[in-house]
Formats: sequence, C-alpha cells, structure tokens
Amino acid sequence: MKTIKIFIWIALIGFSTSCEITDANIDPDNPSAESVNAGAIYPGMIAQTHRNSVALGGRIAGIIIQHFDGLDAQQIAYDQYNIGESDSDDLWDFGLYGAGSMKDAYVIIQNNEGEISALAKLYMAANLGVATSAWGDIPYSDAFVGDQGNLNPTYDTQESVYMEIQSLLTEAIDEGVAAGIGEFAGAGSTDDIDWEGVAHALKARYYLHLTSINGTTAAQNALTEIQQAFSSTTEQPDFVYSTPAQNANPWFLFDNDRPSTLGISQVLVDEMKSQNDPRLPFYTTDEVNFAGVEGLFWGQADSPTPLISYWEVKFIEAEAIVRTGGSDADALDALTEAVTANMEYIGVEGSEISSYVDALSLSGSEDEKIQTIINEKWVALYGNAPLESWVDFRRTGYPELTPSPDAVPNVNPSGIVPRRFLYPISERQANLENYNAAIQAQGGHLLDDDIWAFPNN
Repeated sequence: MKTIKIFIWIALIGFSTSCEITDANIDPDNPSAESVNAGAIYPGMIAQTHRNSVALGGRIAGIIIQHFDGLDAQQIAYDQYNIGESDSDDLWDFGLYGAGSMKDAYVIIQNNEGEISALAKLYMAANLGVATSAWGDIPYSDAFVGDQGNLNPTYDTQESVYMEIQSLLTEAIDEGVAAGIGEFAGAGSTDDIDWEGVAHALKARYYLHLTSINGTTAAQNALTEIQQAFSSTTEQPDFVYSTPAQNANPWFLFDNDRPSTLGISQVLVDEMKSQNDPRLPFYTTDEVNFAGVEGLFWGQADSPTPLISYWEVKFIEAEAIVRTGGSDADALDALTEAVTANMEYIGVEGSEISSYVDALSLSGSEDEKIQTIINEKWVALYGNAPLESWVDFRRTGYPELTPSPDAVPNVNPSGIVPRRFLYPISERQANLENYNAAIQAQGGHLLDDDIWAFPNN
C-alpha cells in the first residue's frame, strides 16, 4: 500500500526552483491579480482543504455523528449539542473564506486558465461541498471580491451551490485536471493520483448528497460518474502531514495540545466489538484514546487525510446500485470492496479481512440494504471523513443514532442530532442584512432546522 501522495509543507522555504504550474516568480505572501504564481498558492490551499475535513469542522461533525465523545472542556458542550455561532467561525473565516482555501482557489481560478486552474476548480468544488452541506445557503457568487469593494456578499441558495459544484468539476475535467498539480516547490510525488478520476468521484459524491431531493435520478447520476472514478487507494488524493508539530495531522495535534478532552465514541466501539471488527485496535487501544499512541492509524502526526477515498467511492457505488434497482450481487461486490479497501489501507491482516467481509450480506427491503451499507460506511469513514458521515446520516437516517441524553435546548430545542451548523458570529456582525435574508429563506437558524438538501427523515 502506498499512502504518501502529497507532501505540501505549510512553511514553504523560497520559490527559487522551477515551477511547472507557472514560471512567474512572485512573493507568495503578496500575489498580485495581474501575475499570480499559482505554484505559490497551491500548497497552502491544498493543505487547508484537507485540514478542513478533520480539524474543527470535522471534530464537531465527528462528535455529532458519534465517532467521538466529548470528555472535557468545549468538547463536552459539543456533545450536548451546545454548538453556537462562535464554535464554527474558524472553519468559515479561516478554513474556507477570508484567508481560507476557497479564497486561494478563487485567486488561482481568476488569474489562470487551462491546466493551471483546473485543479483549483476541483478543490473549490470540494470546499463548497463542505460549506453548503454544513450551512445550507452560503456566499459564493460575489463572496471573494472584497478588494473590489463588495464586503457584504449575498448568499447563494444551496440548490444553486450544488449545481455550481457540478459545473466546476465538469470544467476541471474538460480543462485538463488530469495533469494534476505539476511540479512546484513544496510538493512531492503525485504521479499515482488519478485526478480526472478524483473529479468524477467528487461528482458522484455530490450527486448522492441529493438523494432526498432527486431520488433515483441522483443515484443514477452518481453511478454514471463512479464508473469513471479512480480505481484503487494508490490513485486516491491523500494528503500526508509532516513535522514540526504545527504541521501535523489535526487529530494528533488536537490530542497533543488538549489531551483527555476528546475520546473515541463508546457507541462506535460497542458497534465494532459486536461485529468483531478487526479495525478496532487501529482506532483505539483502550476504548478512549484515538491518537498519539503507536498503531492508531488515523491519530499519528503523519496520518493521511484523503480528499475522497477509494472506499468512499465503492460505498457510493453500492448504495447507487441498490437505489437504481441493480442486482444485490453487484451491490454486495461493491460493499465488500469498500470494506476490504479500508481495512487493507489501515493495515488489517488479510485473514482477518476475509473473515469479516465473508460475513457481509445484503437482504430485505431497499431501505434495509441501504442501512447495511451506511452502517459499514460510518465505521470506515471514522478518522478520515466525519463530515461526509454526517451528510449520510442526515439524508438516510443511518446509522440509527440515539441523541445525546445530555443535550441542552439553547440552540437545539428539540434535542435531536443536529441538522446543520449555525452561521458564524462574524457574518451576523459584518454581513447582517444578507445573513438575515439567508436565515429567513431557509426557515430558521437552529441546529434542529433542516436545510434544503437534507429534509428530516
């Protein structure tokens, strides 16, 4: 298994080497609109995008979806669904907008074309997927033009954002995303990544997000794209973190900086124990720890974060086959491959993999088959894609989670598993008119208010 795909050092040391993406030699801290060195911006943009999946937003989503338990400090509040407008603002202000990855992608797209900007369009689409699945309506069309005097962007509807995601990915494919990121200072080998296959995989993911809205059509669109997706873990877009500590994997870094405030979910542990799941010792050694201990795959300083994994691709395929009336045998083959790929990736022995996957089956109604697939997907997305697992829960109702018995009613009066994030306090303070309009358009602003893509199941 090869997991080292993208080495992008957050602290870049000079740009004197040649750059295939662009020959312009521009100060990366002050890129001009007229001559942007895409090679100077790509490393930070890619790094932040992958961090967005497993840093603050991923941590809160991981607690919501019961991959993790809050044990102390702010994590207890998240476990109680006391997730306010100041809790996700760093993801919005620094992870996505402001100084975040979407602003960097926008700068590359606006000032370059063809192969140079194609990958930025792919990453913009992935970041939009994070933002809209968490908040619903979000600023996009005029969100990044503060330097032109527009400091109060309007909010695009969630429906239009999902359409834009598909358009960006189509453009990325057509404009040569297969060329990848080229060779620029700060990047290691990315030769094995099938970037065009990644774009098709992301298209499948975001089509499947809309099964509650578009039903079988969403599943058929996803299935069409999945046939063109990458076909192994060696081709998936992994980001491998590095030393020093500030550049480490966010799970490792959080546990190192705030020990004993977060632990693996007892619900997840109990489920894995009941199934004799051989991944459990790779997730925790004492049913609490999740990082910083040798052997815990997702909790090392250099643990990878895929933008989208091969096992997610195969879970999407399995679900789409079921939803479109395909054969149980084909769906089971895809499910088995998904679980196998995840287990092989983290280092489970072959004999243990065989024992587990040989017991997998799909039977009963369509909904029961989907439940089986999503339950397996929930276990496999632990540590690498908690935000996507939260999406799955909101659109399918699986896994069947019991809401926190300690839930408080402050921003979640019904006490259900949260359906969205609140818009950050920065938007209320600096963009009040458009903030209020977005809330009114969506019918409320509480954690138990549905957003368009995920009406309550």
